[in-house]
Amino acid sequence: MGLFDFFKKNDKQGETAPAEKYWLLADGDGKVMEPDWAQIEKAVKTAVSGPAGEFIHLGYMNSGLEIESLQAVGEDGVYRVEALPSKGSYDYGRIYINDGVRYEDTLALFKEFHEHQRVVGFRSWDMRKL
Repeated sequence: MGLFDFFKKNDKQGETAPAEKYWLLADGDGKVMEPDWAQIEKAVKTAVSGPAGEFIHLGYMNSGLEIESLQAVGEDGVYRVEALPSKGSYDYGRIYINDGVRYEDTLALFKEFHEHQRVVGFRSWDMRKL
């Protein structure tokens, strides 16, 4: 390679490959990449039985789904569940909120999201803009 070849821009340098899709579970204990259902179930239960304000966040990152993340905060046996749209969606910048959700229903929401990558009925929840 000659000196001038060294300074030539490689056409592929400016291109960025799309990021890989992956699952991320975060709670008060840290983060877990590619969690299994048992880990998610434990985190949901801990969010309501642990210290007040304990949270859980489950995201299918870089997926481009309509809803990319589901999170919940539990206290006194009930949860506040929030659905967060992905950056590329029309609803980006909004949070869909469902307050007063029981444990069984919260668990069902997280299971549906993890298994089928959807949150059924989120548009009927309260909505706030960031």
